[in-house]
Amino acid sequence: MAKPPSNRPALQQASVDQLVAIVQACGDNAAFNELFGRFERKLRAFLLYKSSDSKFEVDDLMQETYVKAFLHIVQYQQQAEFSTWLLRIAINELLQAKRAQGIFVRLKQRWFHSEPQAQSHTDQSAEQRDAAALLACLSDVQQQVFVCAEFYGYSQSEIAEQLQLPLGSVKTYMKQARDALDRISS
Repeated sequence: MAKPPSNRPALQQASVDQLVAIVQACGDNAAFNELFGRFERKLRAFLLYKSSDSKFEVDDLMQETYVKAFLHIVQYQQQAEFSTWLLRIAINELLQAKRAQGIFVRLKQRWFHSEPQAQSHTDQSAEQRDAAALLACLSDVQQQVFVCAEFYGYSQSEIAEQLQLPLGSVKTYMKQARDALDRISS
């Protein structure tokens, strides 16, 4: 069975706006690959610069940015340059990765009263297992409320809205989670 002819040369000649229109209209993977490829080097360089003092893998951040951009390209409204929109996604992914990495550090500091220090990859894995073990002792809803508040910094009102729970219940679950974790870690 013969392959359909490649439209790659035509895509290479298309402008950024034309490629965006193609991807928004029909979700064309080849058009999106061409579009993303035009900004890949600059985006990677930016992420390397911004995350140089962290443990985050730039490849993972690039992949997350690619996926989010592809999934949400229909929301791009051309109020800013496509590169600016793409960069905003990358920045959000970097910030999310930093928050997620900090979750385990904050848990350990809060319940084990340890001093922050440079950690090896194996130390971080052990720390993640400790945090996961602590969180496993909570009910599902307690875990959700606790993680939203402690790790993502959501207010109780935001948690209530996001989880579709009454505000009073969010407060109760939060107190129950903190009390349970304090009992376990002492």
